[in-house]
Order: sequence, then structure tokens, then C-alpha cells
Amino acid sequence: MEGFMSNRAHIVVVGSSLAGVRCAEAIRRAEFAGTVTLVGAEKHYPPVDRPPLSKKVLRTGDDAEALRVDGGLAVDLLLGREATGLDLGARRVSLDDGTALDYDGLVIATGATVRRLPGTEGRRNVHVLRTVEDAAALRAALVPGVRVAVIGAGVLGCEIAATCRQLELEVTMIDAFSQPMLRVLGPSVAPLLADLHRQRGVRLLLHREVLGLRGEQAADAVLLDHDEVVEADVIVVAIGAFPETRWLSGSGLELADGVACDSECFAIGGERRVVAAGDVARWYHRLFRRTLRVEHWTNAVSQGLLAGRNLVASLAETGEIAAYDALPYFWTDQYDWKLQFVGALGEEVRFEEGEPGDRQFVASYRTDGRLVGALCANRPSRIAPWRSRIAAELAG
Repeated sequence: MEGFMSNRAHIVVVGSSLAGVRCAEAIRRAEFAGTVTLVGAEKHYPPVDRPPLSKKVLRTGDDAEALRVDGGLAVDLLLGREATGLDLGARRVSLDDGTALDYDGLVIATGATVRRLPGTEGRRNVHVLRTVEDAAALRAALVPGVRVAVIGAGVLGCEIAATCRQLELEVTMIDAFSQPMLRVLGPSVAPLLADLHRQRGVRLLLHREVLGLRGEQAADAVLLDHDEVVEADVIVVAIGAFPETRWLSGSGLELADGVACDSECFAIGGERRVVAAGDVARWYHRLFRRTLRVEHWTNAVSQGLLAGRNLVASLAETGEIAAYDALPYFWTDQYDWKLQFVGALGEEVRFEEGEPGDRQFVASYRTDGRLVGALCANRPSRIAPWRSRIAAELAG
């Protein structure tokens, strides 16, 4: 399509997230000569590198602005604007100010929106952690002597709890599941993390239901089942996020806990003019033979780059279109521990290197005897060999 590669063509990237920026970067690297418009709900650009927010920024009070990723791209920026609708037939994105953008190609990178505990709006000492502003507000509240209640023991909740303990604060972590990070580590390994937090002084209240908060202007306690009351000066809600697809309702794209995509990141229903990347994308992973949606930094980067390349190749009708087969990967730093996970959970867990009681170990995960994932605890040099081994076995 010769006209597509001319300077009259237009690609719209909805979402000034890390995935959106990397997608725009890939589009320019693919020598797309037309206009790229980046639409972002946040007024600040480029996006911040989010992983340090729950660790170094909270612990040291460092300026999170220094964590912004490189955004030096030749794009037209529309910041502080939200997409409100998509007309696939007209190839048009509607914005919240009543204007619209026509496109030749579209990138959906609207990320995920933090979940809030119902009924907590307006309480000045109830925090979430997603943005630079969130991090600044929470860090300012973590003064000596405050009692902190963390609701949610996923990766983010555990990182926040660990950081607060490093600040020598009293911490209670509450979760509905029986172990911290149960959904990402599995029942064989998650108890080791529970032991780590208990040893460092965190009070764990697991398999518990949060009924609400006590207090009006500011909450002074978390109310649990069994009539238990957890008094706190600072309350942090870390109960996950949901993919931001509300603006796509009724568009004709397939939505299924995210934007449903094929293995090449093209949105189903978008006629290969629409790609999705990052937290909002649910794509078919050929190696795992099922769909995945991954909310991790590394996925936003690599999927954004591939989706941008594929979009240009599809619309220009030249170049190679590749499947996105990258293995999911995340890491978390808690106290002096570094946990790195690659692949997916499996029903069978083996301690391949070290033992459960060791500080350093590698645990493998298998499904029907097939290696699907590995956790490296305090053994960073071992993650690359295990990544290669998992990829080879899945592809075999």
C-alpha cells in the first residue's frame, strides 16, 4: 500500500504508557513517514518507569520524575485527553473533548486502571500506588511511627510491605488468599515468602475478608471478618488492576479481560489495522497454546516494539510479520531478596537447585511433565539458562 508509507498516512496510538511509547518507537524505526499521534490521559510525558515506585522511591524519597523513560520520538502529543469511543468502519477514535482522530493504523495501549476498595473514596489516608503522584503522596505519609495496613499481598502489596518495614514502620498485610503472591508463585513456594515477611516483622492476616474501613474524613482502622479490627494510620490498597477497555465497548473488537488479539498482536475484529500491547492486550501465545494477559514491565516493552513493527508491515504490505512468543517474565525485590520468574505456573514443582529452606534456590514448574516455568531466588545468573530451557521444551 504505497499511500500508507507516504507522509499523508496516520497512525494513532491511544495510551501514553510504556507500551504505547515503545510501539511508537518501533513505528518510527520501521521508517513510517506519516504522522503518529500519541493520545494520553495523563498530562505528564514520557511515562515513568514504574517498578522503582514501590521500592526505591518509597524507601528513599527520590524524585520519581528522574525515572521517566526516553520519549524523544517524532510524534504529535495529545496529553490530558481520553479516548471515549472507536468506530472501526470509519477508522475514527473519539476523544473526551468532542474531537475525533481518523487513522490508517491504530495502537491500543491504554494499560490498566488500579482497582480501588469500594467505599474508600475521599479518605485522605487511603492510598493506591500506580502513578508518580500516588508515590509522592504515599511517601509523604510514611513518617516515623505510623502504622501501615497493606490490603493485598500480591507482588505490589508485598513490595510495599517490605519497603515499609525497611523504614522501620509497623506493618500489617491482609489478603483474601491463603499465602502472599499465591497466584504468581503457587502453593508450594508462596509459603516461603510468607515466612520471609514474618521473619522481617510483618504481621500477616491471610485468608481474610475486608468488610470496610472505620472513620469518615480519614480511616483509622480496617474492619475484617470475625470482628477483627486492624488499627492503622496509613492504609494502602494493592488489590490489582483491570484492563482499560471501557472506551472500546460496542466497537466491534473482541474484549475478554483485555483486548483479544491473535498471536501477532492484531486485535480480533480490527481487520489487521489495529494492534494492542501491554497491560491491556490478551493475546494467543503459541508456545502455551492459550491466551495470556501480562501486567509486567518487560512485556510492555517487548510487546510494544513487536506490535508496532507488525502494524507497519501489515499496512504497508511489506516486511515480515512475527508472532509474539516471548516468555512472560517478572522480578521483584523484597528486603535483600530478588525473585525472578519466567514462564508460567505448573502443577508440579521441583526444587532443582537448592532446597526450600535455602536463601538461594531454583524451583521449576511443570504441567503434564512439560517444563513451563522457573523461579530463581537470589540466583540472577540462572534465569537466562532456565529461560532458554523452557523455550526449547515448549517449542519441542
